[in-house]
Amino acid sequence: MATPSRIPYPPCESDLCTDRSCCSNGFKYRWPNLVGKSGVLAKRVIEANNPLVTVVVLPFGSVGLTDFCCNRVYVFLDENSNVIATPIIG
Repeated sequence: MATPSRIPYPPCESDLCTDRSCCSNGFKYRWPNLVGKSGVLAKRVIEANNPLVTVVVLPFGSVGLTDFCCNRVYVFLDENSNVIATPIIG
């Protein structure tokens, strides 16, 4: 039986911020325009718009950690590898 692969999560950094706009440091912090786009494209766009974050692309059926982190953006994909929810810092 194969062992499921683990998704690598970056160490969480939030300093004193408790909301997304504080975390953004003037960079973009949400990307509603990427819903329906490919996960590969979404990762590229987000990293270009905000160099302070690490994008974690989650395949269909995966869930992310629930802790709030300023340096992490989850990109949730459908079965066709397209973005199904607005990527946002957190």
